Amino acid sequence: MSLAAVAPEAAAQDRKDAAETNLERLERQQELKEKERLALEEAAKEAAEEARQLSEDLVAAARDIRMSEEEAIRLEDRIKDLETETALKKDQLDSRRGELLKLLSALQRLSKRPVAFTLVQPSEAITTARTASLMGNLVPEINRQTETLREELGILASLQEALSEERFALKNTLAELTQRQLKLGSLLDKRKAEAERATAQAEGLAKELADIAEKASSLRDLVEKLEQQAAKRAEIAPVPVTPRQKPVVPLPAPTLRTPITRMKGRLTYPAIGSVIKRFGEVDGAVHVRGIRIGTRENAQVVSPYDGQIVFAGPFRNYGQLLIISHGDGYHSLLAGLETLQAVVGQWVLAGEPVGSMSDNKATAELYLELRHNGESVDPAPWLSRQTASAR
Repeated sequence: MSLAAVAPEAAAQDRKDAAETNLERLERQQELKEKERLALEEAAKEAAEEARQLSEDLVAAARDIRMSEEEAIRLEDRIKDLETETALKKDQLDSRRGELLKLLSALQRLSKRPVAFTLVQPSEAITTARTASLMGNLVPEINRQTETLREELGILASLQEALSEERFALKNTLAELTQRQLKLGSLLDKRKAEAERATAQAEGLAKELADIAEKASSLRDLVEKLEQQAAKRAEIAPVPVTPRQKPVVPLPAPTLRTPITRMKGRLTYPAIGSVIKRFGEVDGAVHVRGIRIGTRENAQVVSPYDGQIVFAGPFRNYGQLLIISHGDGYHSLLAGLETLQAVVGQWVLAGEPVGSMSDNKATAELYLELRHNGESVDPAPWLSRQTASAR
């Protein structure tokens, strides 16, 4: 074979070898990409599980706090009733003591009347007889009053003992509440640290929402604008919850465990307390479009149901406002909070902490609205009746 014939064959072989080398390189790259994809999927699963576990831990911590708050309210009301009852019983005892002293004084005066006086003045005999009869009536009455006084002193002692026990129980409950709040604070710090990974996105979104809030003329207008914004963005990316050592992996938007339309009568009351204004009642010059709940100072506020925070911040005269989208056109609006414990874009579970109330009981009043397609609906039929009382 001539050199001229060998050269094309060698060139062809070189091209074949080069092609195989490129193919091998591409296969290796594809294999690395596949491993990277699998690693990211695994990281996403771990992040989603950590996010779910953190939310459940927060729900449990908030539930413990609300139990302590409920017990504190019960004890405070019981102490107030006992104090009122004790004061009333003391007044009754003072009155009975006065009556008894009058009877004893009368008996003493009668007992000093000398019997011999009737021998000197026989006309006094009838009076003396009447006096003896009166004394005979007074002694049983004094004994009865004395026994009643003794019984009521025993009741008073029992009241004072019960009052002391309830005050001690309240002290322990408040100490337990403080410990539970510290535990929740630690969990919230963890959630905050994880949320800071999306700072750039959150800042841009916060600026956008602040602009929307500035332009919105009412709560209804605000909700409508938020819906329009959400439609434009398709969906707000949830805040990823991942360990610091792992790459940030976008999490898919979680789905509600049960559609809110099937949860009527089972939504969580956002705070422990008493309903002081109901839907439709007159409040000044307007009708209330939600309910107002009087709470304890620093009361924990939680999400009424699963959903995504779509607004968090000050708005008009509502103070700190939270709006949670629950799907199917439903939003819950929480206003009057002192501090916010949730960020825009974050997904929360029913009962998950989202804020807390003022430390001034006079101003600790939470406002809740439930809206469907922008229209206010009475939230009372949607809420569980186990976590709030009505005055």
